[in-house]
Amino acid sequence: MKSIKLFALSLLGLFGMSSCVNDFLDREPMDIITEDLIWSNENAIEAYMAGMYEDMFVEPHAWLINWGVLGHYTDESMRSYSWGYPYTPVLDLSSLAQWEYTKVRTVNEFLEKIPESPFTEEQKQRWIAEAHFVRAFHYFTMAKRYGGVPLVKEVQEYTGDNVEDLKIPRNTEEETWNFIAEECDLAIAGLPESYDATEQFRASKYAAAALKARALLYAGSISRYGSVQLNGLVGIPSDKADDFFRRSMEASSMIIESGQFELFNQEADPATNYQQLFLDKTMNSEAIFVKAYSTPDKAHNFDYAMAAPSFKIDWGTNTSPTLELVESYEYVDGSPGTLKTADENGNPIYYENVEDIFKDKDPRFFASILYPGCPWQNSEVEIRRGIIKSDGTRETASTFTDVFSEDASLTISGKDGLVMSGDCSRTGFYIKKFMDPVNRVEQDRSETNFMVFRYAETLLNYAEAAFELGQTDQALQKVNEVRRRAGIREKTSLTMEDIRNERRVELAFENLRYWDLVRWRIATDVMNNTVFSALIPWLDYRTGQYVFEKSGNTLNLPKTFLERQYYLEIPGVAQNELLEQNPGY
Repeated sequence: MKSIKLFALSLLGLFGMSSCVNDFLDREPMDIITEDLIWSNENAIEAYMAGMYEDMFVEPHAWLINWGVLGHYTDESMRSYSWGYPYTPVLDLSSLAQWEYTKVRTVNEFLEKIPESPFTEEQKQRWIAEAHFVRAFHYFTMAKRYGGVPLVKEVQEYTGDNVEDLKIPRNTEEETWNFIAEECDLAIAGLPESYDATEQFRASKYAAAALKARALLYAGSISRYGSVQLNGLVGIPSDKADDFFRRSMEASSMIIESGQFELFNQEADPATNYQQLFLDKTMNSEAIFVKAYSTPDKAHNFDYAMAAPSFKIDWGTNTSPTLELVESYEYVDGSPGTLKTADENGNPIYYENVEDIFKDKDPRFFASILYPGCPWQNSEVEIRRGIIKSDGTRETASTFTDVFSEDASLTISGKDGLVMSGDCSRTGFYIKKFMDPVNRVEQDRSETNFMVFRYAETLLNYAEAAFELGQTDQALQKVNEVRRRAGIREKTSLTMEDIRNERRVELAFENLRYWDLVRWRIATDVMNNTVFSALIPWLDYRTGQYVFEKSGNTLNLPKTFLERQYYLEIPGVAQNELLEQNPGY
């Protein structure tokens, strides 16, 4: 008899868990259970469903090779080591591949078996709606990578001699995005508005609406800014853009008009509030759909991988936010965020304290990025490239322990870099967002949740779709809601570049920037043999003040994104002649 591997922390604890770890999804693989027992046992069905949720590739925190982040493939950040992804002459996107058909089969089998199970129609309909949400997410994962993919809606069975019958061609990209929307509609129709505390991390109808809004916004952008190739297997006709944007806007409106969500506002200080939004372990007012973590059974490595040198336990220093990202954060008065390193005559500006250069930046900057002089974990982040000597020349450090030639009480670099032969930032910055502000966290012990969908993104999705449809006033209103919470001056007019930059700073490090660059078809411009920049602090020994220079990152490694990489390479083409490969591969 066929066996199916189920995913669960424990069948015994599915209902009635009274500890703080009350997440339905917080389960790990368990035993092998025979198929005929699954569909008549509620606990087994719930365990099967937990496995389907766990299979969803939500792209959380650090999930790439060696705990890399998707921002490494963008202008958002760079990997702090010269080895490994993505440092090849052209961005190597192979680690981004995700061909989800084994997972799709699991959902298809669930949808086939559940209607015959001996439970109430109400219960079965909710389970079926959840399955449609999961299947929509799997196809969304593939569509944004490959364009049109085969739409497999039923279980395929191999009988030993029917291989040719199991081969199916790709659907068009337009058909694929529309199928995702249809699946979301089925999920919306059958899912509840909310859950009690024991099941709070399951998908609600608003999670399905958020997926629909994001997916259709992506499709609209591809239609407007992309081109149709391979008879529509990739690309969407340009005359379909407005319809995709309209439907995306409607899905976002459903969330907004529900009154179920609002921007997180629990702290008086905007920077503290924004930081706490991501550390909060509840389904707070902004959270629409969350992947939850808890130690020791279900944790991740973000703190361990990202810690600055003087705060790390072992690995650390994985990611360096770029100066380009830092300068995309405006000042609170709404002026451009360019850091001031020289006066109008080109003379260096001297700062009494190293952190003074960041005065009056967008509070989201202070909540998201560890900068030179930043208070952190009962100490401060100390970053400098070297010291200006008494004669005006500069002395640089190769290692953290290099001592200043004029004063043995000083090391040349800060305790967190910048040095050339040591693990440290290559840009003068580290990540703060998601990080524990108090504790140094061991490997496999981070438990910061990951918000897959949150209300601020909904507002920005609505704003972008509205702007694309010429509804500028509605777009401006939603952008200003986000800016008001952030503690930055509201805008009186709006451009598409304003909306894109608002997404860039509000959603930084949430693994959305890559997909934005791809769907807007600007990745080839942003990354064209581009060496992203660093801010280099220097301590002037004569005055005790700091000066800064802007330069390329200290690894001097560029990034290039090729035209063909707007779509990834379709796997398995050699085994299925009906699968047509994407252009350029």
